Amino acid sequence: MKKITVYIASGVLSITMLASCTKDYLDKKPISQSEKATIESLLGGAYDNLYDEYYTSDFLTNGDVAADNGYAGGDNAANFGIDKFTVSATNGNIKRDWGYLYTDIKNCNLILSLAPNAVGNDRGLTEKRRDQIVAEASFLRAWHYFNLIRSWKEIPIITAVPTDLASMYVSKKPATEVYPFIIKDLEFALAHIEDDKPNTNKNLATKGAVNALLAKVYAQQPVPDWNKVVSYCDAVTAAGYDLVPDFATLFQVSGKNSVEAIWETAFDGVVHQNWVTGMNTPFMWGDWKKFNIPSHAVVAAWDAEGDVVRKAASVKFVNVSWTDDYWAKTSPVPVIFKYNDPDGKSDTYRLRYADILLLKAEALTELNKLDNSINGAQYYINKVRHRARLGDTPATTQAALRLAVEKERQLELAFEGHRWYDLIRTNRAIPVMNAQKDGNGNSLNYNVTADKLYFPISQDEIDSNPNINK
Repeated sequence: MKKITVYIASGVLSITMLASCTKDYLDKKPISQSEKATIESLLGGAYDNLYDEYYTSDFLTNGDVAADNGYAGGDNAANFGIDKFTVSATNGNIKRDWGYLYTDIKNCNLILSLAPNAVGNDRGLTEKRRDQIVAEASFLRAWHYFNLIRSWKEIPIITAVPTDLASMYVSKKPATEVYPFIIKDLEFALAHIEDDKPNTNKNLATKGAVNALLAKVYAQQPVPDWNKVVSYCDAVTAAGYDLVPDFATLFQVSGKNSVEAIWETAFDGVVHQNWVTGMNTPFMWGDWKKFNIPSHAVVAAWDAEGDVVRKAASVKFVNVSWTDDYWAKTSPVPVIFKYNDPDGKSDTYRLRYADILLLKAEALTELNKLDNSINGAQYYINKVRHRARLGDTPATTQAALRLAVEKERQLELAFEGHRWYDLIRTNRAIPVMNAQKDGNGNSLNYNVTADKLYFPISQDEIDSNPNINK
C-alpha cells in the first residue's frame, strides 16, 4: 500500500484514506485462501515502515541532538528548534514524526483486525502462523507507541482501524495508561513469537527483541520496575546474545546480524539506503553541511575517559568547506562515523546487547546491588568497558554508579538514538543540558525547563482532532 505521510485526524485515520487502503480487505469476510498473501504482505509493509523518515533520520535528531551528543547542522529550521529547545506546535519535524508513527500504528492495527478471520484451510493461515503474525504486529505496535510516549508526554491510544468519525477523534492519554497498553502488546508477543535464536534474521521480531523492549519499557515508565528490568535483561542473556569482541566491527557491513544485534533494520544501498549515512557522514552526497554534528560534550567525554576505541568508531574528523556554528573552520570538524558504508548499506540498530547490559547495570544500581559480582552493577559496566579496552569503573557507591552508567551509555550508544531518553528517565535532562558549553567554554544557554522536555502536539493535529485535549 502506498505510504502516506500524514497525522491522525487529518489523514492517517481519515475515512478517505481508510477507504482507499482497506476497502478491498474489510469488505470481504471471511478471508479466502487467495488472500493469505495479503496478510503476509501487510506484515511486510509494517516492517517497511521502519524505513520511513522518522526511523531513518529523525530518531537520531530526537535522541542525540536534542541531548548533548550533537548539534543540528544543515539548513532545517525544525532541527534547529529541537537542538535549541525552541520547539513550538508548528514545528515541521514533530508534525511529520507524529504522522509517521500513527501511520505505522494504523498498519499494525489493520493486520490485527484482519488476521483473526484468516485461520482455516479455506482461509489461508494456520493458527500457529496467525498467532506469529499477530505477535509480530503487536510487537511493532508497541515499539511505535514506545517511541511516541517517550517524545510526547500524552498521546492517543488507537487500537483499531476507525470506522467512523467518533472512532477517529481520540483524546490523549497519560503515560500511566500508555505504558500498560504497551506492556500488554509485548506480553502477547512474548507468548506467541517463536524464534529465540541470536543467529536468526535480526530484521524481524524475536523473543530476544521482545524481552529487550520489555526491559526498556519497564525502565522508562513513570515509576520504573527495576526487578522486572533485571528479569527481562536476564531473559535476553539466556537466549545467547553476547558482545562482539571488536566494537568497530558492529558498524561495518560485514558486521550485520552479529551475536550482539538483537534487532536491526537492514539497508542494501539500492531499494533501501541508509539516510543517516548520506545526511551525516563524510561518505555520501558531497561536501555539504551535515544534518547532525557531534558535540564538544561527547567528544570531550571520550577524551576524558581515554576511550580511543569507541571514539574512533563513532566520529571522524574531516576538513570541510562549510562553516559550523560550534566548531572552528580552521580545524577538522567531527562527523558521525558509525554509519560508515559509502553506499548506504550500514544497518541501524534498534536494540543491541550492550544497551541491555548497561540497562541491567542501571537497574542493579537502583536496587543497591553495586559490587563486581555477576549480581552487581559494576560487573556489567565493566563488561562493556573491557570490550572498549578500558579498565574497571572506579565507581563503587550508588550515586557514583548512577553517573557511571549514564557515562557508559553515552560513550557506547552515541548516535543510536538513546541519549535524550536516558536523561529523561534519570531526571538528568535539565541539569545536564543547562550545563552545556561551547568550544570556548561559554554557556549555550539552553534554559531547559520541565515544560521543554517533551514535544508539543502539532497544531495541525489539535486543529483537526476536536477531542485531542479532552
